[in-house]
Amino acid sequence: MYPHVDDYSNPVWPATKGVTAHHLGSKSVREDYSVQFPFESEDFIDGEYDLNEDNCNAMQINKPPEVNLKNVLGGLVAILTGRSKGPSVPMNQQLPSSNVSFLGSEKNGDTYLHSSVYIPSAPPLLEPSGINYIAYKEVLEAEPPEWLPDSSTTVCMQCTAPFTALTRGRHHCRLCGGVFCRACTKGRCLLPVKFRERNPQRVCDACYDRLDPLQGILINTISNAVQVAKHDVMDWTCSRGWLNLPVGLSMEHEIYKASNTLKSYGQVARMNPDRSIPLAVLKGAKGLAILTVAKAGALVAYKIGTGLVVARRSNGSWSAPSAICSVGLGWGAQIGGELMDYIIVLHDMKAVKTFCSRMHFSLGAGCSAAAGPVGRVLEADLRAGDRGSGMCYTYSCSKGAFVGVSLEGNIVATRMDANLKFYGDPYLTTNDILLGTADRPKAAQPLYAALEDLYSSLGC
Repeated sequence: MYPHVDDYSNPVWPATKGVTAHHLGSKSVREDYSVQFPFESEDFIDGEYDLNEDNCNAMQINKPPEVNLKNVLGGLVAILTGRSKGPSVPMNQQLPSSNVSFLGSEKNGDTYLHSSVYIPSAPPLLEPSGINYIAYKEVLEAEPPEWLPDSSTTVCMQCTAPFTALTRGRHHCRLCGGVFCRACTKGRCLLPVKFRERNPQRVCDACYDRLDPLQGILINTISNAVQVAKHDVMDWTCSRGWLNLPVGLSMEHEIYKASNTLKSYGQVARMNPDRSIPLAVLKGAKGLAILTVAKAGALVAYKIGTGLVVARRSNGSWSAPSAICSVGLGWGAQIGGELMDYIIVLHDMKAVKTFCSRMHFSLGAGCSAAAGPVGRVLEADLRAGDRGSGMCYTYSCSKGAFVGVSLEGNIVATRMDANLKFYGDPYLTTNDILLGTADRPKAAQPLYAALEDLYSSLGC
């Protein structure tokens, strides 16, 4: 056997078992690189493989048995005697299988579903088996702290930044009572029951992390939305029943104003159907926006007001309300001042999506005539926002002394602060309220009752 010469003039000898010549530079280094064969050299004798019994058994485990007279007779005997001649596996040598088992066996031989399949891996929040149950319980049962005096520290208790008169003022965390800067108290959370606060309060970052997992529980128990409506009297014995104010400071006030407006329209529909909203328009409405707006001026009129919007779901029920505000200008042959209760009919889903925008614009033309306690305003306008655009029809009753024809322009914005104080959920969007699955709040029950009365009075 002659060596083969490669391109580098280094002899490369055929590899023998266990040894290979390898050159590094000019110095030969012998290393032990074993060449693996299917069987060891002891099993290879005289050019044939000497397969012992273990190797044969290993190879035949996954190989079907040979069909011959001996195996057929053996199989019949095994069937008659009830014995199996399958390959036996030692106890310490299990066949490869999955390490996941969903079934267990009882002593009597019956099988049952393992408990790990149907028991949830994470226990519910308030069950005693929860990991953080004790910590959550301490937070839910916490009592109002005694606030630290402003003079107790000159720096923020979290970021240690010094307080200044203009750029960095002092703020107290409502849960722990510590003094922090504005940057370290950005969070707003509902507080436990003993604090007697239904609006989200300012808390520090550390307390926000403690309260955030419990917000779902607090929203469903102490928020303003789940309380019974306090203002539900709308007759002459209640001062609010006489006149709707143009600006409502809370969602509860907006619900009362909207209910009073719908009740007034219901009375008009019963006494004089010709002056009410047409039945066909009201039947096809996909939503209603109800506002009270004050308007005054000569040639140029200024408008401001607040209200709410509700959408009609596919099953015929009404969604939760979302608070809105409106400011605008009117230009034309007009003079005087009036207080108007608007009902804006959203006749398609495009118009509803327009009110889901954080802010949208409206442009339209209308005529107003008010003299004394009752007047009428009819308008048709086009509204456009970042969620779409749509046509709306506006019907209103007005009080005051005003006459004119004008071109109207308005900016309507969603009152995110009012929604947050009412629902208590900072992650709830207008789209979730009007088009989502947000539950109808208990505090809005007078509004839903007024809607049912209005539709029943028109025979819808």
